[in-house]
Amino acid sequence: MEGKVFLGQNLIWVMLLMGQLHGYKSCIEKERNALFELRKYIVSIAEEDQSDSVLPTWTNDTTRDCCRWKGVECNRISGLVTELAFGGLSLKDNSLLNLSLLHPFEDVRSLNLSSSGFSGFFDDVEGYKSLRRLRKLEILDLSSNKFNNSIFHFLSAATSLTTLFLRSNNMVGSFPAKELRDLTNLELLDLSRNRFNSSIPIQGICELKNMQDLDLSQNQLVGHFPSCLTSLIGLRVLDLSSNQLNGTVPSTLGSLQSLEYLSLFDNDFEGSFSFGSLANLSNLMVLKLCSKSSSLQVLSESSWKPKFQLSVIALRSCNMEKVPHFLLHQKDLRHVDLSNNKISGKLPSWLLANNTKLKILLLQNNFFTSFQIPKSAHDLLFLDVSANEFNHLFPENIGWIFPHLRYMNISKNDFQGNLPSSLGNMKGLRYLDLSHNSFHGKLPRSFVKGCYSMAILKLSHNKLSGEIFPESTNLTSILGLFMDNNLFTGKIGQGLRSLINLELLDMSNNNLTDVIPSWIGELPSLTALLISDNFLKGEIPTSLFNKSSLQLLDLSTNSLSGGIPPHHSSRNGVVLLLQDNNLSGTIADTLLANVEILDLRNNRFSGNIPEFINTQNISILLLRGNSLTGRIPHQLCGLSNIQLLDLSNNRLNGSIPSCLSNTSFGFGKECTSYDYDFGISFPSDVFNGFSLHQDFSSNKNSGIYFKSLLMLDPFSMDYKAATQTKIEFATKYRYDAYMGGNLKLLYGIDLSENELSGEIPVEFGGLLELRALNLSHNNLSGGIPKSFSSMEKMESFDLSFNRLQGRIPSQLTELTSLSVFKVSHNNLSGVIPEGRQFNTFDAESYLGNRLLCGQPTNRSCNNNSFEEADDEVEDNESTIDMESFYWSFGAAYVTILVGILASLSFDSPWKRFWFDTVDAFIHKLHGYKSCIQKERNALLKLKKYIISISEEGDFNFFFNTWTNDTKSDCCRWEGVECNRTSRRVIKLSTGKSSVVEDSQLNLSLLHPFEEVRSLDLSGDGVYGFSALFDDVEGYKSLRKLKNLEILDLSSNGFNNTIFPFLNAATSIKTLILRDNIVHGSFPLKGAFVDLLQPTMHLRTYKLNKLGTARSKWKQFKQLHISRRVGLVYVIMSILRDLLVCHVAESHHLKELKALDLSICKLKNLQELDISDSQLSGQFPLCITTLSGLRVLDLSSNQLTGRLPSSIGNLKSLEYLSLVDNNFEGVFSFGLLANLSKLKVVTLCSKSNSLQVDMNTSSTPKFQLSVISLRYCNLEEVPRFLLHQKELRQVDLSNNIISGLFPSWLLEYNAKLEVLLLQNNSLTSFRLPKAAHNLSLLDVSVNKFNQIFPQNIGWMLPNLQHMNLSENSFQGNLPSSLGNMENMYFLDISHNSFHGKLPRSFEMGCYSMRFLKLSHNQLSGEIFSRSPNFTQLFALFIDNNQFTGKIGDGLKSLRSLNILDMSGNYLTGVIPSWIGEDLSLHMLFISNNLLEGEIPVSVFNMSFLGPLDLSANKLSGAIPPRLNSMFNVVLNLQDNNLTGPIPDTLLENVVVLDLRNNKFSGHIPGFINTQNISILLLKGNMLTGPIPRKVCEFSSISLRDLSNNRLNGSIPSCLSKTSYGKGKYFEPYEYDSSVSYDDFGLEMEGFTPTNSRRYYKSLLVLDHFSVQYTSAIQTKIKFAAKQRYDTYMGGSLRYMFGLDLSENELSGVIPEEVGDLLELHALNLSHNHLSGAIPESFSRTENMESLDLSFNSFQGRIPSKLTEMSSLAVFNVSYNNLSGVIPQGRQFNTFDESSYIGNPLLCGKPTNRSCSSSNVLEEPEDGVEDDDVAVFMVSFRRSFVVGYVTIVLGILASLSLYSPWSRAWFSVVDAFIHKMKKLSS
Repeated sequence: MEGKVFLGQNLIWVMLLMGQLHGYKSCIEKERNALFELRKYIVSIAEEDQSDSVLPTWTNDTTRDCCRWKGVECNRISGLVTELAFGGLSLKDNSLLNLSLLHPFEDVRSLNLSSSGFSGFFDDVEGYKSLRRLRKLEILDLSSNKFNNSIFHFLSAATSLTTLFLRSNNMVGSFPAKELRDLTNLELLDLSRNRFNSSIPIQGICELKNMQDLDLSQNQLVGHFPSCLTSLIGLRVLDLSSNQLNGTVPSTLGSLQSLEYLSLFDNDFEGSFSFGSLANLSNLMVLKLCSKSSSLQVLSESSWKPKFQLSVIALRSCNMEKVPHFLLHQKDLRHVDLSNNKISGKLPSWLLANNTKLKILLLQNNFFTSFQIPKSAHDLLFLDVSANEFNHLFPENIGWIFPHLRYMNISKNDFQGNLPSSLGNMKGLRYLDLSHNSFHGKLPRSFVKGCYSMAILKLSHNKLSGEIFPESTNLTSILGLFMDNNLFTGKIGQGLRSLINLELLDMSNNNLTDVIPSWIGELPSLTALLISDNFLKGEIPTSLFNKSSLQLLDLSTNSLSGGIPPHHSSRNGVVLLLQDNNLSGTIADTLLANVEILDLRNNRFSGNIPEFINTQNISILLLRGNSLTGRIPHQLCGLSNIQLLDLSNNRLNGSIPSCLSNTSFGFGKECTSYDYDFGISFPSDVFNGFSLHQDFSSNKNSGIYFKSLLMLDPFSMDYKAATQTKIEFATKYRYDAYMGGNLKLLYGIDLSENELSGEIPVEFGGLLELRALNLSHNNLSGGIPKSFSSMEKMESFDLSFNRLQGRIPSQLTELTSLSVFKVSHNNLSGVIPEGRQFNTFDAESYLGNRLLCGQPTNRSCNNNSFEEADDEVEDNESTIDMESFYWSFGAAYVTILVGILASLSFDSPWKRFWFDTVDAFIHKLHGYKSCIQKERNALLKLKKYIISISEEGDFNFFFNTWTNDTKSDCCRWEGVECNRTSRRVIKLSTGKSSVVEDSQLNLSLLHPFEEVRSLDLSGDGVYGFSALFDDVEGYKSLRKLKNLEILDLSSNGFNNTIFPFLNAATSIKTLILRDNIVHGSFPLKGAFVDLLQPTMHLRTYKLNKLGTARSKWKQFKQLHISRRVGLVYVIMSILRDLLVCHVAESHHLKELKALDLSICKLKNLQELDISDSQLSGQFPLCITTLSGLRVLDLSSNQLTGRLPSSIGNLKSLEYLSLVDNNFEGVFSFGLLANLSKLKVVTLCSKSNSLQVDMNTSSTPKFQLSVISLRYCNLEEVPRFLLHQKELRQVDLSNNIISGLFPSWLLEYNAKLEVLLLQNNSLTSFRLPKAAHNLSLLDVSVNKFNQIFPQNIGWMLPNLQHMNLSENSFQGNLPSSLGNMENMYFLDISHNSFHGKLPRSFEMGCYSMRFLKLSHNQLSGEIFSRSPNFTQLFALFIDNNQFTGKIGDGLKSLRSLNILDMSGNYLTGVIPSWIGEDLSLHMLFISNNLLEGEIPVSVFNMSFLGPLDLSANKLSGAIPPRLNSMFNVVLNLQDNNLTGPIPDTLLENVVVLDLRNNKFSGHIPGFINTQNISILLLKGNMLTGPIPRKVCEFSSISLRDLSNNRLNGSIPSCLSKTSYGKGKYFEPYEYDSSVSYDDFGLEMEGFTPTNSRRYYKSLLVLDHFSVQYTSAIQTKIKFAAKQRYDTYMGGSLRYMFGLDLSENELSGVIPEEVGDLLELHALNLSHNHLSGAIPESFSRTENMESLDLSFNSFQGRIPSKLTEMSSLAVFNVSYNNLSGVIPQGRQFNTFDESSYIGNPLLCGKPTNRSCSSSNVLEEPEDGVEDDDVAVFMVSFRRSFVVGYVTIVLGILASLSLYSPWSRAWFSVVDAFIHKMKKLSS
């Protein structure tokens, strides 16, 4: 039989051979003619210029076999056509295929018409039944055409079809189920990439029982998953991805036993889906699932084991919180996508270890925190872990583990450390994105030399430093290079010249210096160049303007100078951004020829705006902030594609051309929105091997290409790089940056801040698409055009500060999009329109138009107002209004003058004051000295006496004005006040003198001041006067001062001996004795009782007896006993008539209930103060029965519960303070509405659980002076404040108030002095209409996001304290700030202010003490000229963009204590005068570009605390010692300092940071080390052993000596250092702070005329003060837990660590190190340490991080280490450890990476089992050294055996006769001869 088969095969070959020999034509003539006719037809419908390219091999040449024509395949025996393909045609629109032309091909089985361009079929004979003629047709490919649903009628006749491709056509509407149901033989159906938008019908598709492959992806199918699909048991491929299916995913999918490919991607499925339902699908290879709505929850139970082995799994957006457990069983994965989930924890490196074929791993947009890579190298190609939460050092060996990576994206994490040098091993890497991390240091040389395949490199937003490519690199294939937002310095490197393929280069926002090299414009492929925000200088190279391929050039925000080239040669149109430089000269008229965006803002261009030519391309033209003059040229009217035009802030004059209305601004058909974003995209097929294809090219898989097409879909990734064009434009009071879609839709004109005149052209109303128009700050006149009402899309309209007249057109209310409308400071008149948007504008929009009336102004439109007439001309109305104004002004002037003269005819105090003033003025003109000589001499004598008893060196500067100069008036001396008429002293103060202990005051020195009424002898609270004396008058001395009413002896050292003197002062009404040492019996004898009749205020520290005169107490009306409570119960049982009870600051009142009965019996009580006394419980209701109560202060206690409504019964209440308690619930302010005497209300809750209800319909009867409602959960400003007119202090801070700044509070309350609105959500800052006398304003921590008002200094000229910090205020600092001459405190930090400091500000604010400008974008030089801030105490200008040298103007700030200039771009050297002329306590100049050596004078500053010069370019040696009398925090890290470290450097230092410099030599044997707490010497070139002197550091907490070249052993005496250990260890407070009281606001009342009232209602008239506190936190970086973290505050004080890693230390670890019990982190990695790991480490219970990796440790890991309960990181990798890894407690949490590189370790978490054959059991009492010995014996034996074996092998091989043995003996023989020759 086999012979017959063999014979038959040979006969067939013979026949075929004979046929060829005889010229047999296999193509039959009939089909040849049919093919030629088909070609002829196609040529007829092809596009005219494509006819020659249509099927060119199909010719009429009879000698050619048609079976060999392209696209034709025949049966080898019959010669009939079996496969026919003629795709890829270019046909005319709506071309149809004549199916009758296919009928001759009766044997055709496969017909491929893909990508032909056909729109449909026709057959004039057969009609819809045409395809039934092709009875053997099985495969029909109609994909990528223009077919619509009409072809289904034809397809229904092709019943023989098994495979049908219809993807990528124009099919829409309902799914064609009916038309397909006759195709019962169909096995593969592809309808993907169409637009079917119905549900999948159950009938039809589910009847195709032979279906194996079904692809309905990328349509718009809706409805639920059709459950009938699960009945197609032969289904192998099911793809329903990218539709709009909803509902749940059916669990019956598990019944599809043949399923190989399942994709349900990008639908709207919801509910939960369990992978367990797929467990039995043994053929499943591809699984894709996600939900667009993110409402699908995928469940992955761990109780089942799948039968399948997947190749691809994609589970995006599945709300998974962990990696599916079943993946542990997968071994053949090639593509894993788990992106966009919520997975946290460690990176699943086991996926790589288990799947050696894995090529793609996508894990982006999750919450992974630990990046761990496999132990051995892997062939992974694509890795994306971007947008996770990694926060540690990036693995150093990444390049060795993943050498074949082509794509790696780790952006948007917080990876730290240097870039690994192993990256250079990734030779095939083409895309690398490291942006938005915290990498620092220089680019590794191996990286720039090794990654020669790189196409896109993104390094943006890191902290990388060094020069940019100073030498040539191998990155010659690179197309996109992003290095922006780093810390690169120096020149632009020559190495960039080798990047010949570079298209996009972004180096913006670095610290680059010098000029732009001309060769950069010669890079052949460059299309985008961004170098903004650097320090480049010089001129713009002409080569950049000659670059024809360039499309984007951004050189903004540098220091470029000179002119700009006249035109750009770009062939595609260029975006040219040159703003914020020093460019000068004129602008060329040819500049716009090839430019689409031109930004020249904020330069120094001069001359006229040129008459531009070729303006058709320009879309955005920005010329703001130059010195342009002349008129606006008419050529600008030809800007046919203009979108934004900004000519503001120049000196343009003349009228506005009316033809500007002819420009486009988005209007008209020709105007198309330009795509301003620039990008380059590199698809996968640009580079060889960029795509990842499944293996379907083999014979094995080729037959199932169509049957399982989608199982074998290729993976490719387009690599994109883009940069967005940002344009700044002022609109809606803000100067915002627009980009992307927002920029495309913004149309605006800004002509503000020029000198334009004339009228506004009426034609402007035709700019219908305009959204912003700013014509403010010009000289425009005339009326507002009514045509503006046509601009329906207008959002921002600013016409302020002009001379516009007439009415505001009522038609403007039709502008429905208008959100900002400003016409302030014009001459407008008439009624303000109302309705729609105009109802939202406040009075600020109309300021400065006195003839406007109506809402929202307060001017009513009465009968004298002129009604607007329809046909009247507005000019006439304006004239009438001005005439009325003149008449009213004259009448008012006469009335006021007559009123003044009439009032002066009455006898009144203010009349006497007026005449006294006039009299004083007249006397001054005549040179009269108003101070009488007797009292002048007495004052000088008093001064001399007080100085004689003052502390040495503590001279009271208060007396500086008390001079012997006869020209000075003693009535103007400080502390002296005289009667204006008599010129006698009536008020005298000695200014809180600091005298020596036990000093006495001679009262006789006061006798000359016979008319004195107020005498202030208060002390400073330290010593002060201790007694009084008078050698002549004795105890009766004070009776000589007959007019004395107020005597203040507080804060001295007086005891009871003063009372006999005080008995004589019978005229006293107010006596203040608080803060003295009066003690013993209460002074109730003699006349002193009469003296105390009106008022007494005692604030004593020792008051322990009542004395015997109990009856005398009943005469008291007031009781003030501060800080003492032992007497309260006794006293109140006696004083039933008590009017005032003040027991504040009595911290022993634990519960108020104990006082209930006593207090409530005091029916005459008027003032009750029990504040700050730790009271608890609820508010006592009985207090509300004290109907005469005027003052109630329960503040600063711990009261809880609700506030009673009966508080409203206290009709006499003037002062109510309930702040700082724990009240809760709702309190209605309406309850207080009838308290007509109420003046002060303060209320808040510490627990923030009190809700204050402000909704009250009644008008309050009170007029408050003070209201404080902090932490009251207010959402708006209380409405009842609209009725308050006498407010002086308003505190609404720490609420949730939003909306507009309540400027009406200032307008309604002329006396308002304090306004506190910090910590709210206010969004719009508005000033009052007129100037106000406000003293303190705090609006910090709100949501203001606008240009700060320019007139702030004119509106609030008397401000002393202003805090605007932590908002988003924009624009330049207003020059009007210079008008605030009394400003003490100004904080504008954390905003977006830019530009230079106004000179008027520097010279005008001469009272400034505290100035904080931090965290803005301010620029220019720092005080190049002397400012007038002579009293400045603290100056913070850090984190801005200041440039240049440190200005000499700082030398004038002699009072400066704190100076912070860090985080700027300062250059030059640190001037020596900064340490000579300034008495600084704190100096911070870190993170700048300073060079040179550290001046010795800086180290000689006597009062220096912290000194931070880090992160500069300082060089040279450092001075040997700091001579400060304080402990110094010295930060000098990250510089280029060299030389040895002086041994005296630690003398006054508590923190020394010298990391990352170039210090060399040994670590010195420091002297005076008792203060040092933190010593950081990492990253230098220190050598030698660790000196034993470091063991004497008694206060050390952190020590970092890593990354040096230290050698020798670790000193065992290190255990004697503190590290928090010891009974007397106190953590050092590293943070530096300073605080001072400089702002005091005395409330009305403390004057001689109302001093009696001061103590009767003491708390109504509180003294208000603000304490200025400034704190600077010391931040220390230290490596622990595999991260390089920053520690500060409390975390720094209690962080104890030792880092000796990356040195050359050897020997064993001393056992004594285990005695460092408080140590939290120990790093000894990367050394040469050996021996065993000490068991003593187990005693370090606080240890959190222990790293011993990369050493030579041997033996076992001590099991006792499991007692370290705080251990979070343990790393012993790459040692020689052996034995069983301990288990238990923290050791159960460590993974395999902790033990890598120790092959003899076994047990969990490694995969090595500890069998008895190869592992010794650990004896319970054994010593680990024995184990080490055993292993070493085995090692020695195996070494000897191996050595002997190798030697015997060599000898045996030499015994064989071979060429290499002959060569060996020849070499040996030659060597022997040579040695003999040498020896002879």
